[in-house]
Parts: sequence; C-alpha cells; structure tokens
Amino acid sequence: MSRKVNISVDNLPDSLRGQIHGVESATDNESLALFTDNKDVRVSLESPNHGLRAYSNTFNHYDLWGRFVRSGYKKLPLEEAPKKTIISRRISEKVDGILYDGELKITPAVVSSKKDGEEAEFLVWPSDREEKVERALIRLASKGKIVKINFKSGIQYAVIFSMNELAQELKAVGQSMPYPQIKESLEALQGSKLSFKYRATDTKSTDIDDSFYESNMNFLSSLHFSGKKGQGGNVKCVACLNAFVHNMIDNLEYKGYYFNSAQELKRGLSRWMMLRLYHLWRYAAPGKTYHFRLLSIMEKYGSIYPDDEITDNKLKALRRDMTTTMKDLIEKGAISEYHISNVKDDKSGKIIDYVYEMHPSAQFCDEILALNKHNKRIEIQGGKRIVENAEIIDEDTLEEIVKK
Repeated sequence: MSRKVNISVDNLPDSLRGQIHGVESATDNESLALFTDNKDVRVSLESPNHGLRAYSNTFNHYDLWGRFVRSGYKKLPLEEAPKKTIISRRISEKVDGILYDGELKITPAVVSSKKDGEEAEFLVWPSDREEKVERALIRLASKGKIVKINFKSGIQYAVIFSMNELAQELKAVGQSMPYPQIKESLEALQGSKLSFKYRATDTKSTDIDDSFYESNMNFLSSLHFSGKKGQGGNVKCVACLNAFVHNMIDNLEYKGYYFNSAQELKRGLSRWMMLRLYHLWRYAAPGKTYHFRLLSIMEKYGSIYPDDEITDNKLKALRRDMTTTMKDLIEKGAISEYHISNVKDDKSGKIIDYVYEMHPSAQFCDEILALNKHNKRIEIQGGKRIVENAEIIDEDTLEEIVKK
C-alpha cells in the first residue's frame, strides 16, 4: 500500500500555487517517512482488520498541555464577547525525564457562520469538537496524507485531504459531523492562537541549565480549500501544521498510539485520559501501577483552574466524572482495576483530594510493548539518518536490536 500523496504544484489551491517551489511526499522525505511508518504495529494498515489497531501519533508534551477549552464559553456572537477572551492555563508535565513548567494562553478565533439565515461573526474557542478534528487530522497525517511544501518563504509540513476523508475518520470512531461543522472546526483551529512560555529542566542531569522557551502561533499555520460549489465531501483541503509540531516531527518527539482505542470513547475526559496513558505509561506491565491526584489531573485536563474554590459539592462532582472515566477505561480494556485513597487536611481531617491508583490490563501491556518496539525502531532509523558515519545495520540485525 503506497503512502505517496498524489499532489503537485499544478493541482494545489490558487492561494498556494504561486508561493511554492515544490512538494515532497512521505516516500520522498525521511522525516515524514518515519512519521508515517506503520509497518511494525500489531496490525498493519494493509490488513483488512487494521481498524482494530488503527495507528496514529501523539506529540510528546504538546498533546499533554491543556490546549482545549473544557468548560465556559465555546462559541459566542462577536457582539456578546466577554471582557476577557484569553484563557490562561498552567503547564506542568514531566516527559522522558524533562520537566516542562510554565504557562500557555488560548485566544479564540473569529469565524463567520450562518445565524438566522444571515452571515454573522462568532468567537470560537478550541474545545472538544476541535480536539476531535485535530486528532483525526493527525491520524490522516500518520497514514501518509502529509507532505513537505517548499514555500518561497520557507518549509512547512501540511496535511492533504478531502472533507470526505476527514469525515470518514471521525465517523469510524463514532464522532460523525456534518461538513459545515468540520469546516468551522478547521477554521477555528487555524484562527485560534496559542501562546506559551515554559522552562524545560533535565531532571536526570543537574549539570544542565534550564532552557527557556516562548512562542506565539496558531493551532494550524494556514488552511486552504479548493473544489466546486455543491460538491461537499469532494472539497480538497490543505492544512499547514504549525512550526512547533513541524519541529517535533523532525526531532522524533512523538509516540505512536491506537487511534480507535482512544477516540471511540464517548466522553472527552475518557478520551484524554486514554491518550495520556498511551503517552506516559510507556512502562506499563503486570504489577506496575500509575498514580495521580484528582485535582491535579482535572487542572491539567482543563476542568478547573488553580485559583478555583473547590467546594465539597465540586469535589464530589469531579470524583463522579473520574469514576465514570475509570469505568470507561475498564470497559475499553486499558485498566483491570483501580483504587482510590483519601487525602485529608491535617488540621480539620476534611477530605480535600483523592489519589487514584490504576492497574494495567494484560491487553494494554501488550499494546504498550508493541508500541515501544515500534518507537525504538523509529529512533534507531532516525539515528541512522542524523548520525554521521553511522554503521549500516541490515534488517535482521535491526530486528534483533529492537527485541532486546
């Protein structure tokens, strides 16, 4: 099954054609070839049963940040805009020994859509709907619908797809949306601004100074459509990824996960937790557990903020939400069981938080093992690409290294 995307300068949208020198598909570009390498996952894309193990990628710390709005405003007419439209979130994640600590800000997009039969402008914050569309977009990219476009102003990675292809990815996991909703979500991703600043501290080496980063960008760098009026799903789309995601692809800062297992879950918190387990629980094995505090994880998800007052009723509501998610994860086969312990205030003895302990299922352990082997292969192949004078490793030797 070829992953080459049939695209040339001539059939790009008019908004792009005059700006570029050429296009490379995943079969022509080494970074994209690694990103779209699905051959070692448990069921390949060529298999008629590949939907059972549909493969996609998740970006290391980027996908763990609270980049989407879970409560409050999602879409408002422009004239009803609140005084404060920018949402601030804390960044606090430890991934592969690197501690990321800082702040991000989400600025909503201005999107035009119909209201009472007339065009009106709305503020749209990237929420659960946009997260679903972004996950499906990266799923298409991971399947090979990604290219390198050599613009006159620089290089960008872009996902090339039709509206129907994106709609089918959503439908496959029970997230069907009409085309106007999908288009609006894409426009919201392109128009919404993400600003962040953080420190990245290597916790494994105290000799290395902290690195500081600050960036401002859109969720999608740019968006282009072409087609004929009334064709709907036949409309062709080009979605250029932002520079941060582009660099993470080049630096192999992503990991594989099974798209269907995470995205088929009906609740946003359950989908987010499943993706988080795939991402952070890379040493899942029988007997090993994963712990988290309820208030901390709900803040990372975006349900609460650090300065929120957590009343008894609010704490109970958060616990109910997490209980439902734990049941979802058990039914999905990710965990076999979980336990909860109380965290009490030292003075009053009042319950102020909960600690969750999760036990992985045998199925999830097998999946993580397969994904880790695949990830190791990608890293080895990426090392062959970037290390000078590297020793040439044949396929049999490479397979033995991956198994160790």
